[in-house]
Amino acid sequence: MNNHLIIGTSGHIDHGKTALIRDLTGIETDRLKDEKARGITIENGYAHLKLSDGSIVGFIDVPGHEKFVKTMISGAIGFDAVLFIIAADEGIKPQTIEHLHILEHLDIRTGIIVITKVDLVDKDRLQAVEYEIRHFLKGTFLENSTLLTYSIFDSFSKENLIREIQKINNLEISSKESSISRLYVDRVFSIKGFGTVTTGTLMEGHMNKGDMLVQYPGNKSYRIKGLQVYGENVETANFGQRVAINLTANIDEISRGDLLSSSDKIDSTMIIDIHFKLDVSSEPVKHWQRLKLYHGTKEILCRIALVDDLILPGDTKVIQLRLEEPLYCKAKDHIILRTYSPVHTIGGGYIINPFATKKGKVFIEMDDEVELLKSLKLFSPLFSLDQGIFEKTTLSFDLGVKTIDNLVEKMEILKISENSFITFELWEHIKKICLLEIEKEHKLNPLRNGISKETLRSKINDHLVKYVPVVNINKKDFSAILSVLINQEEIKIIGDSIALKTHQIRYTDAQERVKLALLKVIEEYQQPIVPISELQKLNYDKNIIKELLYHLINYEILVKINDENIMGVEPYKKSKESLMKYFENNKTIDVAQCRDLLAFSRKSTVLLLEHFDKIQLTKRNENTRTLFKR
Repeated sequence: MNNHLIIGTSGHIDHGKTALIRDLTGIETDRLKDEKARGITIENGYAHLKLSDGSIVGFIDVPGHEKFVKTMISGAIGFDAVLFIIAADEGIKPQTIEHLHILEHLDIRTGIIVITKVDLVDKDRLQAVEYEIRHFLKGTFLENSTLLTYSIFDSFSKENLIREIQKINNLEISSKESSISRLYVDRVFSIKGFGTVTTGTLMEGHMNKGDMLVQYPGNKSYRIKGLQVYGENVETANFGQRVAINLTANIDEISRGDLLSSSDKIDSTMIIDIHFKLDVSSEPVKHWQRLKLYHGTKEILCRIALVDDLILPGDTKVIQLRLEEPLYCKAKDHIILRTYSPVHTIGGGYIINPFATKKGKVFIEMDDEVELLKSLKLFSPLFSLDQGIFEKTTLSFDLGVKTIDNLVEKMEILKISENSFITFELWEHIKKICLLEIEKEHKLNPLRNGISKETLRSKINDHLVKYVPVVNINKKDFSAILSVLINQEEIKIIGDSIALKTHQIRYTDAQERVKLALLKVIEEYQQPIVPISELQKLNYDKNIIKELLYHLINYEILVKINDENIMGVEPYKKSKESLMKYFENNKTIDVAQCRDLLAFSRKSTVLLLEHFDKIQLTKRNENTRTLFKR
């Protein structure tokens, strides 16, 4: 049983579509004065029928006149199934044919063939019409569909049709659940005391009373004040249902053709690639021919860009459309194309790339994996499953997660941490940047541990800004990247620096001589704390002395006491251990006590205690120190 089945009518003008729906549901779908006066349907009409199992089926009654095919298409986008209606007294007519082509291009796959007005013909005529219909529908989705006869004066024909509708309702209709909702507006009106009301078929997702919806174009947000499904007030409307939405918007702010969605991340496009079939009965289509595109409830002018100069009748090709105004769409959305003037339907298909580019003439049809990988380029380098990454795709959350798992298995996406992922293509790019920048740092400063973490992160972001549109590897993501590189044994972390795993310090002969001279002076100096000025008196290149001091401090051979003084790491550790042991039995220590404890000069003792204060090992209280409490 389905709670979201929408059945549409289809067929030529005056073949009894509206009368059938009225007889079936008791609802008059022709609501306009002109419709009643002229006896023809001008706007799409809506009705519903409660079946014996309690489920409700929605009906969309579309116009049959050739002047209103645009309106018919906007209604047909919401069909799950069709009542394909042909009058017994007239048989197959031009709009019968055009409507069938449109239904096939919109990928409608289920329907019931209904011959109406059977009370107006004799048995021979009825048999002739049945034969004509079966022959006409060969090779179409309706070829093996049930064929019923119908008269509004025959209650048995009504019962037979309801039974067939029940069978369709029992079929599994493909899910349109999604992480976002999409509804293309087909009516906008105002009700006194309530305000603006919009209606449409909820193409995917769900809507709740109180939710905020974003309107495209305009990107304005409006709150849902009330929801109705088939005339009943509801708290939630689900995909596939006909919905009336009472919004906190002025009536002039929303128009037919607009998109309403729960997502604020939907982008417009001006170029789309589509999988297109040109009808056999159409004329050839030329490169750059101006056409009318029908998507959702909107009509847009466009130009067709072809790899070849011509599409011949019956051809199926991937083509590109250059639009004359923005379109809000997704991959796999169905479209119809009609000529500019005179207007007639020439073909249709579905979108394979909603954000195509003019570059090149190679169009790639997107499956779920290709669609997702393309969409991920709009996100920051690392993405998680809670970033709304499926909102720009046709994938539901569950299907999206499954697709990511498949891509991880295929090594097209790399799992960085429990909920962080990156496309393998982008990972290889980032990895290459990382290793090149670290190697560059090693060559530039061979005695340093490597490149600082923040410097490397900044350099990666500078490179990536040319590669992806939204770039900022934050510290958390960067740590995850480094963890993977460590696990892959590409790098190692030394303090706050990053080095290649294979990096080793190799001194030149000159550096080796300076290193030995520095360590000799430090070892032989009268105090453990040595002024850097004393080391700079050595008869060596001052730049090499400075470079070696930086290196020895980084490699924890020396300790920087302050900007002017250093100390060997071994005497430093012993001094620290002696002080900590002293504090095991004492709460405070003054300079004199510390001097006697360490056997330093007073000056060296003061320098060391100030250093311990700075690193928060000790805390000064006037003339004494205590251990710093953490």
